Parts: sequence; C-alpha cells; structure tokens
Amino acid sequence: MLKKTITGIMMICLIAMASRLQASEITIASGAGYKRPLLELISRYEQQTENSVAGVFGNMYQIISQVRMSGKVCLVFGDRKFFDRSDLDFSTFHPIGEGKLVLAYRKGIQLAAISDINKKEITRVGLPDSAKAIYGDAAMQYLTKSGLIASTRGKLLKLSTVPQVSSYLITKEIDAGFINLTDAIGVADDIGGYIVAEPSNYTVVALQAGVIKGFENDPDVQSFIEYLKTKEARNILTKYGL
Repeated sequence: MLKKTITGIMMICLIAMASRLQASEITIASGAGYKRPLLELISRYEQQTENSVAGVFGNMYQIISQVRMSGKVCLVFGDRKFFDRSDLDFSTFHPIGEGKLVLAYRKGIQLAAISDINKKEITRVGLPDSAKAIYGDAAMQYLTKSGLIASTRGKLLKLSTVPQVSSYLITKEIDAGFINLTDAIGVADDIGGYIVAEPSNYTVVALQAGVIKGFENDPDVQSFIEYLKTKEARNILTKYGL
C-alpha cells in the first residue's frame, strides 16, 4: 500500500514537472507607471495559454539597464522617445496607446487647476526623475511651457518612479504630484483627486511595445503581441486610460 502511494506521488510530481517544462516563459519590462494594466494583461493572458510571463518594472533608466544586463528581456513597454534615446536594438514596435500626464493631489485638499500649486499651502510637489522616467520628463516640459517652473521650483521633490510619487501622495508626504492617468486611476480611492494636464504643454507620450532584436521570431513573443491586439486587451488598456 505504501509502495503504491509513493508511486502515485512520484507520478504526480513527474506530470507537474513535465507540464512546467512544456510551458514557456517570456520576460517583459515596463515603466513602473504601467504596472497595474500590464499585470492584469499578463494574468488574463496566462489564464488563456500555457505560457507564463515575468514582469520587470522600474523607471526607464532602470529598465534599459536591466535589458542590457540580463539578456532575457524580450519585450519593453514605454515611450518611444526613451526607446530612441537608448542604445537598445529593437526589431519592431507595436502601438499600445497614448499616455496622459496628470497632477494628482492628496486627500484633505482640493485643487481646481494645476496652477494652484502656486498656492502658499502647497509646499511639496512630487514628480518622477525627468532624466529617467517618462512622466518626469513630461512634467518638466509642462512646468516649463506653462510658465510654472520659476514659481514652483523650490517646491519640487524629485522621486524615482510614478508609483513612488503616488505612494507619497497616499501617505501625505507631498501635497501634489505629477503622475500618469493610468496610475491615478489605480489609486483614485486613496488620493484627493487629479487634474489632466493640457497635452499641448508636453510631447505626446506614445506608449509602445518594443521587441528586442533577437526575439522577433520567438513564437511566445508573437503570441503575447497578438494577445495585445485582442478586444479583451484593448478593454483593459482603455480601463486604465490608454
């Protein structure tokens, strides 16, 4: 009886191992501000296929470094401008949507316009690092073109990523912060609100999925890209403001 039980357990383990060996895994990387929709996309995709997807998130400087060092990242999500400024080799690009800059503010205050950050009671305004993050760059463009940069420079607090700015808003360590609409939707219940920035004051954020050269013929990469074109994937992206 014991022998039969052990044999049964071994068979189950072998079947599980075989299943894992048959399953494929790809690694994608993205700006941290798009973590929520991408995790939802990955979850839905994995439920429908035998493939698995590992996600890496950070500011674009961190992502570019990760792609260079690991050699495993096959697909990168981010702003085309950052792709063009990097020295990464891409084979193809696939449009995902257009990102939107917003000014979010903490609970306990109310802002009617982005220019309200000039108010005396607004003492700290967070933004991602403009040299490393898509929306830090967009925020600095907005502040410069709108003429707000001179009066607000002393209030600005440079942070690493969009989610870090959101986290500081939630804990009320800052009064307001520049993030993307996608993250603002994700934390809407934990902040006071947000104001969409006038798009003419910053360069369009063209979110794309770039395939790293060498992975363009990988069937699992192609499978995930095809999933991104489905109605289900589009609905998820739309839900997050893309």
